[in-house]
Amino acid sequence: MTSRQNELEEAAEQLNKQHLELCQVFRRTSDVAILEKALGCITQAIEKTASEAFACSGTRAAHLTNLGRCQTWLFEATGNIVHLDGSINAASLAVQTVPESSQLVPICHVNLSNALAQRYFFKGVKRTDDFDKALEQARIAVATTEEDSEYFSSARSTLASRLAEYFNYIDRDDKYMDEAIQINTELVEKTSENDELYGVSVVNLSADIQDRFRRYGKIEDLLMAKKYSTFAIKAFPPGSQYHLLAVRRYAEAVYDIVDTTGETKELEAAIEGLNALELKTHNAQDLAKIHHEKSRLYEMKYRNFSDPKDLDRSVQSANAALNNLSDESGFLGIVLQRLSNVLAVRAEMQMSLEDINAAIDYARQSADVVSGILAREAVALNALANRYATKFELFGGMQNLKDSMAFRRRQLELLPEDHKDRPMRMHALAITLRNYFEQYGSILYLDESIVLERNAVESLPKSSPERPMVLDGLSHSLSERCKITGDTHDLQEAITASEAAVDGLPSGHKDRSAFLNGLSNRLNSRYSKFKNRDDLDRAITAATEAVSACEGGSSSYYIYLNTLSSCLHSRFEAYQDPSDLDKTIEIARQCLHHTPISNPFRINALSNLGLRLQTAYFRATEDEEKLRYLEESLHIAAQCVDQTPKDHPSLPGFLSQLAGRQLFLAPLMHGATDEELLSQMMLAASTYEQAFNQTYDTPLSRIRNGEFCGYIYMERGNWENASRMLMTSVGLFRRVSPLSLNDNDRQRQLHGLSGISSLACACFIAVGNPEKGLEVLEAGRGIMANIAMGYHTDLSDLRNADAQLHNEYIDLRNRLSEPLPEIQMGPSHGEDIVAERNADLVQFEALESKIRDLPGFETFNRSMTAESLRKLAVFGPIVAFCTVDQRCDAIIVTQAGIEAIRLLDLKNSDIKVQISNVVGKSRLSLMAPSRRGVANKKMRHLLEWIWDKAVQPVLEHLHLLGDEELPPERKTRLWWVTSGPMGLLPLHAAGKGSKIPLQNTYAHIISSYIPSFASLAFARQCQEKVDVASPAMALITMPHTPGGLNSLATEDESQAIREVFATSSHINVQLRELCQPSAEVVFHHIRDSNVDMLHLACHAEPDFDDPSNTALLFGSDPNATEPDQLPVGHLRHLHTSPRSNRRPPRLAYLSACCTAQQYDLRLIDENIHLASAFQLCGFPAVVGTLWEADDAAAVEIVKAFYKELFRLDRECREGLVESQSGYHVARALDYAIGLYRRMKIGRGSAAMDALAWAGFVHIGA
Repeated sequence: MTSRQNELEEAAEQLNKQHLELCQVFRRTSDVAILEKALGCITQAIEKTASEAFACSGTRAAHLTNLGRCQTWLFEATGNIVHLDGSINAASLAVQTVPESSQLVPICHVNLSNALAQRYFFKGVKRTDDFDKALEQARIAVATTEEDSEYFSSARSTLASRLAEYFNYIDRDDKYMDEAIQINTELVEKTSENDELYGVSVVNLSADIQDRFRRYGKIEDLLMAKKYSTFAIKAFPPGSQYHLLAVRRYAEAVYDIVDTTGETKELEAAIEGLNALELKTHNAQDLAKIHHEKSRLYEMKYRNFSDPKDLDRSVQSANAALNNLSDESGFLGIVLQRLSNVLAVRAEMQMSLEDINAAIDYARQSADVVSGILAREAVALNALANRYATKFELFGGMQNLKDSMAFRRRQLELLPEDHKDRPMRMHALAITLRNYFEQYGSILYLDESIVLERNAVESLPKSSPERPMVLDGLSHSLSERCKITGDTHDLQEAITASEAAVDGLPSGHKDRSAFLNGLSNRLNSRYSKFKNRDDLDRAITAATEAVSACEGGSSSYYIYLNTLSSCLHSRFEAYQDPSDLDKTIEIARQCLHHTPISNPFRINALSNLGLRLQTAYFRATEDEEKLRYLEESLHIAAQCVDQTPKDHPSLPGFLSQLAGRQLFLAPLMHGATDEELLSQMMLAASTYEQAFNQTYDTPLSRIRNGEFCGYIYMERGNWENASRMLMTSVGLFRRVSPLSLNDNDRQRQLHGLSGISSLACACFIAVGNPEKGLEVLEAGRGIMANIAMGYHTDLSDLRNADAQLHNEYIDLRNRLSEPLPEIQMGPSHGEDIVAERNADLVQFEALESKIRDLPGFETFNRSMTAESLRKLAVFGPIVAFCTVDQRCDAIIVTQAGIEAIRLLDLKNSDIKVQISNVVGKSRLSLMAPSRRGVANKKMRHLLEWIWDKAVQPVLEHLHLLGDEELPPERKTRLWWVTSGPMGLLPLHAAGKGSKIPLQNTYAHIISSYIPSFASLAFARQCQEKVDVASPAMALITMPHTPGGLNSLATEDESQAIREVFATSSHINVQLRELCQPSAEVVFHHIRDSNVDMLHLACHAEPDFDDPSNTALLFGSDPNATEPDQLPVGHLRHLHTSPRSNRRPPRLAYLSACCTAQQYDLRLIDENIHLASAFQLCGFPAVVGTLWEADDAAAVEIVKAFYKELFRLDRECREGLVESQSGYHVARALDYAIGLYRRMKIGRGSAAMDALAWAGFVHIGA
């Protein structure tokens, strides 16, 4: 080396020493200006060693290493990533420059590893390139270090740090943390306690074990981490950086111990340790870190001992930390967030608007400090969003919640698409959106929450430690939406997400109990819908595990207990094991006992106990026991009402519970006078009415309360009040189910509403107003069909007339159908939510008025008026029955008016008995062939009963009982409205049979059926489009049905139709035959082909629990294990779906079993069956069967029907007869059945085999 080079090397070394001295000063003072001077010195030192002579020297590599460290400290002090990039460049050059034989090789790789890892965490991108390189450099550092090297421990410690970081932030595979802990454990064991590296290794080992605790929640890990942190404290002299770090690690461990176990005995010692350290620390940055940790501990102390002075000390410590920092400090943002956080806690404690505003201000300052540093700014915005959320919780105000949401959105916008934190930021926004929905009920926010959670799940690798949390959030949001819409697809997805969340966490993980609790709730919900025992068993198992794994006495413990109680209650209701009910009551009492009076959720615990006691009341058999349970639950219900503020979302439910228990008390009031009993019932009615009058409650809940109130009034003969309550309840029907629901879920919402309109109608009839009674009756029937037809008329017309009004109407109607959220009894939330709901109600009414001002929309969303009902009787009378426990009436509609006749001999209880002869699994048509005679005898008795009790009085009132049996052309047409119990019976076949010919319905009228008046109007609209010229039929037969069903003798029926078509006088008659088609092919012919008549000879399968799944059965392969189903639900909206300009359909002839029968009596007003579904497809006329068709009768009736239909069509075309719209189909069927009745079958008359002919019916115009 030349003398010049020696001079440069010496000068460089002097500059390096100056740099080191300045760095020491900076470490004491945190003065960034001094650090910048140090940077200048080391930069000059490197410039002096820039010649070729120093290209591969250890000296230059050492200076580059120091430059990298200095740049790192500058980055940490200022947050400027330019310095971090400079650190990486310097470290990379050092790696390239250092000779392979130099002892500095490992430390060069260590520094590069540290800088790359730091940049990865700062940028936060999903791509792990920087960190992968950092891990690689750490492994190279270890590989290039001899065990006796002074850098051996440093290299291995760096590798352990990278492995722990990889486990914590990238891949939760245990092998990474296990290797990190193993390395640090070996270092601790092999390093002398006098060596500084011993203390460093102990600090790192403590940190790794504490990270493992945060992963698995094992308390022994936390205690071990604390133990090692105490070793580290002793290993370093006070005042050193590592001593400070060790004391902070100890404080963090104590904080976590208190947070996890509630054990506070070392809390004071941790604070004292920080106080002692404070006295010996002079570096402002270090002092700030000490005060920051003290603030956390004082806050924890307040949370456990509730001493406001500790909270004040926490605020003071946070302020002290802030005062020790310069504006350039990289720690400034963290301290501002700490101060903001603790002020928010104090604001909650003191209900202090001043503190929460200050907390928001500091959160804003924190965001300003880190503005432009994307990862840190996103964290700061998250804190700001949290502060506004707290302000909302304390003081209400929609704007605060909106501001919280806005900052969540901003933080998400800041992060690039590939940022590793983006999924969790989406998750945070999703939670806020869900909270907004829970407070204000707009399902649009819940929809967005679900989209965000799904995107977050998709963005996270399956190994991500955060994925289970996001999956749980997705499950929560889906579950909430299912509660609103009843959509079972949401529930299924929610359960799948919950299962994945639980599976993503090992046993013992601290979050696993919460996820198990969520899974239990979802499984219990699915059990309540589908009654699958396995769901219930799994729900109980999950809840039990959640309770067992949770610390007893914590708030979560009682939440999980309550979930277990709900599951046990479900099991009790299903299997009636008294021990399950006893457990639920015990748990409810335990939860109530441990919930402080000041806790806003206490009232929910109180209500829950009341519900469990009410169940015990229902189960008890002795009056004394029943009274004991009921009185306690009644007292609890009264407490809930008294403790709930006016206009609180929970008030209607509590009032309804109170009313029910007041009503239950009446039968147990032994020895009470009639006046006292009446007073008790009126008290219940008054409470129900009070609940009903909470107009912000959901329509479904209000309807229920109105029904109970009205029924009590009816029982007391108070028809005026009863009619008022019940009419208003029926008026809410159209708001019950959001239009966004699919039909299966809408069915579930409408279950049990059938019959309410009949109660209202009976009240109006009782006060002499049958017109109003019929209006109400019609308004409450056929809701699902009206929605299907409404899509084609009112709503589609509105969309065409004013798309904006249409969208506003749909959104608002859906919002009003959603239940209000369950919230705590805070001073402002309920008022905010109810005010919002009331404003929606006002807006909805104004919107409907606005729509009705549009030309042609005067009757928008209004049920048919008496005048429009009368107009439908233009072609013949229409008869509807109103049957309730108090009275039975027939409502007769003619063009002259609307009348009601009292059917004194008809009892509602008798109707329910007779229905079993034609509906359900014990219907007469299912009796064995050997008992056919017995079945027919019972059927003839049924027909006589219908005649005597209902049909004969109606025909007599209409003066339709003549002295001779009329031929079809002279008979009056009459429509029977089938909604309601009487509509299930064969009214058209009622009578005394062939022995007394004139006492039969068919002797005097041609009967047609129609589900409702609206359906009749719809059918006639469709009929007007029909062209009877050139008929085209699709003959669809299924002689052999997959799934092992009995073969059908369809060939005789097909041949009869072929003969009729062959002899038809129509010029362009077409007959297309499809034998053994798939459901898809049939669906195409119903929807798209230019056939105007469909004839289906096939099996049908009723679904007793879900009528929308009642289906026609098809399939091209008779040997297949399952038939190809075409269910009602697929047909209902076909008329409204987009399609080509096909020929308007005329007739669907369903020669299959039970195609015109309703099976779910809870939906008796809905008429959900195959025949009505075809009508909604646009077929104005449908021929169906009330029970299984008789093969021989089917052939004869089909042949005579089509022959007569074509004859009538021909005479109409030739002008020989005048015909009203739709008359031919009804008359042809009446003729065909009459012809069959007159046939001889063996030795007897076919008329005696009522089961063979009485099942065929005409439905439609």
